Amino acid sequence: MRKLLFSAVIFGLMAVTVSAQDAFKLGVKNEKSGGYARVMSMGGENGGQRFLIDPTNIAINPAFANVYDNFLFGDLGTSVAADNDGNGQFAAFNLRIKKGFSLGVLLARNDYAQMGISNLGMGKQAANQLNNKGGLPGTNAPDLDNNFTVFGAYQLNEKIHMGLAIAYASAANNRKPAAGTEAKGSTSQLGINAGLLAFLSNGRVLDLAAHFVTAGASSEGTTKDEVSYSEIAVDARYFQSLNSRLTFVPVVGFQTMSGTYKKAGTSTDLPSTMGLGIGLGLNYMANEDILLVGGVTLGYNSETTKSTATDPELSNTTLIFPAWNIGAEWYLIDWLKGRIGYASATWKRIVETKVTATTKDENSFNLFDRTGMTLGVGFKFGSFNLDMTVNDEIIRQGFNNIGGGKATFAHVSASYAL
Repeated sequence: MRKLLFSAVIFGLMAVTVSAQDAFKLGVKNEKSGGYARVMSMGGENGGQRFLIDPTNIAINPAFANVYDNFLFGDLGTSVAADNDGNGQFAAFNLRIKKGFSLGVLLARNDYAQMGISNLGMGKQAANQLNNKGGLPGTNAPDLDNNFTVFGAYQLNEKIHMGLAIAYASAANNRKPAAGTEAKGSTSQLGINAGLLAFLSNGRVLDLAAHFVTAGASSEGTTKDEVSYSEIAVDARYFQSLNSRLTFVPVVGFQTMSGTYKKAGTSTDLPSTMGLGIGLGLNYMANEDILLVGGVTLGYNSETTKSTATDPELSNTTLIFPAWNIGAEWYLIDWLKGRIGYASATWKRIVETKVTATTKDENSFNLFDRTGMTLGVGFKFGSFNLDMTVNDEIIRQGFNNIGGGKATFAHVSASYAL
């Protein structure tokens, strides 16, 4: 555990009795462990993850590589529709090269479920968009897989850590007939992620991150059709220790994405999206064996289709408020952690549909996220941790190998602190 405390370099900044160290509640006993299964067990990734310090934060801000240095982590995934190899598997390692400098690699498949540049969702969207528009014969754009991400963090001075990550994936289909024109379908995605961690005095920590992702798909033969997307996202968190146990965590995030479809040299704008999220949360370390975390968030998302000579501008908007996430983590016994959470949200959707070239209908309705209770356990064997979300059906039906009909664990993550 002493390895993860940035030693006196950072935490010698104590100006009062509360230090910047107190702002980071990594988990029970403040130890390096966790992952996606832990996040889902404690209220979910949609908001709850933003109030929690966890290895998954590296996917949003690579400066966290200096928090989780000398660390191996990954997911065994879930068995849903993937009984043999687990849906959502990935593997990563992060090593301290020298004091204040860490370097790591993350290998992810196209079912990677977390946020950030390792997620290949945009490349899939570009390929699907092109193929659905009817690319050239025999030149469908392929789906991407096996994304490769390199990330690292560097300590600039006693207060500032900077992080950088780069991810790239590509795939191509080629058809070379004995006679005629060669045809090719290709897809690629490039992501760049930068982050900053500033450990300030008076128990304050600033967490800033931004990423840029661009993806494209093309179908090329006698002519060339292309779809391209680009996304910019910014995330910020602020940790303020109110005392040695309680930390206040406001968060804000912004994302925008746009795209174009080019056919025979003529470009058409694709629907653009914008998202904004604001949240207020708390971390409370009751003692070294009990961590409480939670908060409320407001989210706004919109998708806009620009007007044309035959269609009006149309938009679909969603207001999410309130979205509640609460969670707890504690040691049941020396080698077993228990986790419990609750998540819920109320959505208001406004959908516009075309009536004429200049008029439109507007329909609004409510939706509800009823995730409800979440459960999890964490097994600790020395420096090795196995974290699992519990399928709550086994509480009602019994374990699968005893008589229940459901999988015992919904998602499994693993980590090892060197």
